[in-house]
Amino acid sequence: MRTVLYDEHVKLGGKIVDFAGWEMHLWYKKGQSAEHHATRKAVGIFDICHMGEFDIIGKESKEMMSGLLTNDVIGMEDGQASYNFMLNEKGGVIDDCIIYKFNDEKWMLVVNAGNIKTDFEWLKKNAVHGVTLTDKSDNTAKLDLQGPNAPKIIRDLAGAEALEKFGFFRFRDNVMLKNIPVLLSRTGYTGEIGFEIYCDVKYAVELWNLLLATGEKYGIEPCGLGARDSLRTEAGLPLHGHEIHPDIPALATPWDFVFKWEHDFIGKDALSKIKATGIKSCTLPFVMNGRSKAMHGWNANIDGKKIGHVVSGVISPTLENKPIGFLFSEIPLESGTKLTFNEDGKTRILEGEISTSPFVKPTSRMKMKNFL
Repeated sequence: MRTVLYDEHVKLGGKIVDFAGWEMHLWYKKGQSAEHHATRKAVGIFDICHMGEFDIIGKESKEMMSGLLTNDVIGMEDGQASYNFMLNEKGGVIDDCIIYKFNDEKWMLVVNAGNIKTDFEWLKKNAVHGVTLTDKSDNTAKLDLQGPNAPKIIRDLAGAEALEKFGFFRFRDNVMLKNIPVLLSRTGYTGEIGFEIYCDVKYAVELWNLLLATGEKYGIEPCGLGARDSLRTEAGLPLHGHEIHPDIPALATPWDFVFKWEHDFIGKDALSKIKATGIKSCTLPFVMNGRSKAMHGWNANIDGKKIGHVVSGVISPTLENKPIGFLFSEIPLESGTKLTFNEDGKTRILEGEISTSPFVKPTSRMKMKNFL
């Protein structure tokens, strides 16, 4: 599969790889590090058109989504977005997702590309009478504009009034970027201030090129999957299938804030039973000693005994190329705990330690006026 912007990536010299069945760009000619630094210091643009979008509409939609998601759906305001886990009965993460509230009877759920079919089937399985579900993924384009100069680009295209009193995890529909109507969301996957921008797929190429042209004076760089991964890891954000997984109970992670235990949701009973007997396994951030990174799947050890495995490992451009990552541990560990890492069947041993997350201080919650 290809996104509608595939030809644009080829024109820009993007290195194309397979990603969850999609032919996606890993990086462009300047390379991953340049794209990463551009997002932290200026602005990066990302093609995220492969993601999934569902409309959930009906009188019982609020209650239905509250029962499917871990965060506080009931307490959301119109124009607010919320990050959530959607769990199975065992408490594993079917997907992590963002839900958008237009009003009590209209919602949009944004899900990961590799889970579109699975997630939509789960919604249908748990749908209530009177709620209409629509998978509009094929008709929706999504571009992410991230970094300290992102607000300047939106200001130039939509006017300063479009950004007034625009809080974190809030969105505005029918914003006009020149002549293109978009849903403008103050969210993202990098830790930087920025936006996720949704539009009809027919506008995708025009919008991509408009943002690139407008952002040229602000140092914009098109960014691929490589920079997206290193940015999200520095920001302490999970990747489904790595830090969070359908077969691993979603407890003792850096993302416990997604749980509002006052309401009932699928998976809550299973997690409550695990909490009652004592949480043992956990997902933890780590840093390496030296310049070599521990790779996905490598063993994590204490005193030569395996206690877990690496789920993500990257080189951090912002931290002067220090290797960082996340591991799954079968025992709780405190920050500063010394570890060794090795690949199965190999004698090479690397050293590191448990760290804290996020690795890089985010700017995403800062006031918009600081960037205009």
